[in-house]
Amino acid sequence: MKLPAHGANPQQLYQSVGLSIPDEWIDFSVNTNPFPLPLAVWPTQTEFYQWAMEYPDPSASELKRYLARMEQIDVQQILLGNGASQCIDLLAQLFSGKRIGIAEPTFSEYRRACLARGCEIVSIMADEASQWMYKQEDWLKLIEQTDVIFLCQPNNPTGIVMEPQQLRWLLEKAEQKRTVVVIDEAFIPFCEPSFTAIKWLDFFPRLIVLRSLTKMYHLAGVRVGYIAARHEIIEQLEALQPPWSISQVAQQLALRLLPMNEFVVHTKRMIAKERERMTAALRQLGYYVSPSAVNFYLLRAPSGSMDRLFYDLLQEGFIPRHTKNFMGLEGRYLRFAVRSKRENDQLLSFFTRWQP
Repeated sequence: MKLPAHGANPQQLYQSVGLSIPDEWIDFSVNTNPFPLPLAVWPTQTEFYQWAMEYPDPSASELKRYLARMEQIDVQQILLGNGASQCIDLLAQLFSGKRIGIAEPTFSEYRRACLARGCEIVSIMADEASQWMYKQEDWLKLIEQTDVIFLCQPNNPTGIVMEPQQLRWLLEKAEQKRTVVVIDEAFIPFCEPSFTAIKWLDFFPRLIVLRSLTKMYHLAGVRVGYIAARHEIIEQLEALQPPWSISQVAQQLALRLLPMNEFVVHTKRMIAKERERMTAALRQLGYYVSPSAVNFYLLRAPSGSMDRLFYDLLQEGFIPRHTKNFMGLEGRYLRFAVRSKRENDQLLSFFTRWQP
């Protein structure tokens, strides 16, 4: 049985486990914004038609300028990619053959992309007992043994966030050893309060920050992500990137949606409220829930088989994210997105009824 490597693949998931997909289902495996954008902000059919016919600006200059103003950095410090996935692949290509450190359990694409480029992987592992945090001595060993470190902040799939002072300590130690640190901030937009390491680019020349626009702004199918780093690193990555990587549709939609600050604030507030409510209710029922700060969380049943829980959820139309391809988890947990109150209540009803 080969399960999908990522969430948001309901049909493929049901097929892989030998179940028929129900007529009604809710996808808790996809960790994008559960709240719809106002219809008024979407482009007209005429605008879509025009964008689809036009060649894009190969440099995505207008979008770069907007992001540079938003992040308060120089436009030469930004590289746009066809989603964060292309950005990760470009970084793996840049670091081909290097020793790569990964703080796990975490997003599987760092390992996949780096192994494909002949890198040697060294990892440190956090677990439930440590509240998914890493010891300082483990960080120091990883810095000593590697050329580049990948850190997901907030982490996927645990939802854990390092405090700014912890993160700065890590960057200072890495800089002393000339170790590059890549911080993936794909889910920072869902944090409240949020902190981005982009503000430290001028202090740490080997810092690279990865961001995604797909999660908050409903652009998963459009694919837009970006890297923020010193301009010397950006120039090296640009030389590796295929031309026309950012479509005209992607550029125009990003420019239209990025100014929606009130929508982002509302989303953060509602996600936090629902996450805290679900966490309290599930823990009261005896389930373990990771201390997440974002729009998803890990769950472990108090007893019984997690495989059985997985199948029972699917049969009732609740689609979780399996963790069988997360190093250090190997299926012992399930990841759930924080969705709307109505959808969360339906999931909570299942857990109230479920018997191990």
